[in-house]
Amino acid sequence: MTTVTPVQAVGLAGDRADADVRFSQEMIPHHRQTIQLADLVDGRSENPYVRDLAAKIKKDESADIDLMSGWLRSWKVEVPAEGDQAVHDMPGMLSATQISSLERRSGAAFDKLWLSVLGKHLNSGVQMAQVVIALGRHRPTTRLAEKMVTAQRAQIAEIGERLA
Repeated sequence: MTTVTPVQAVGLAGDRADADVRFSQEMIPHHRQTIQLADLVDGRSENPYVRDLAAKIKKDESADIDLMSGWLRSWKVEVPAEGDQAVHDMPGMLSATQISSLERRSGAAFDKLWLSVLGKHLNSGVQMAQVVIALGRHRPTTRLAEKMVTAQRAQIAEIGERLA
């Protein structure tokens, strides 16, 4: 049986880099905004693809938020507050004006704009994930980022096909 010394235990608990913390702190608001976009679909779209994608986004990204929030709490780092308007200034985030533009549309016009905006938003998430893959040390974080890159690139490709 292996005994873990206090120094090793600290190393295990602290096996993270600033990039891991930053990723969770920035990806949580990014995911929340993606869910906000998905919530806009109800009552505005009858497109089965758009509706299914919105449902998938809500489920998957809510689970990711729970996971990342748990990591931040375990690291004694504050979880980003919901509704923080400053997050609109983060790279890849939609402005209140862009969201308002979506809110005023419905039907095919909504679907086209929603897919276009969502594709760009997902692409910024891919870029964020690539940074933590390169700089992170917390293996669960880098695994989540790798999963996001794969899934979101596939979604971006599907969206591109739908918009073509």
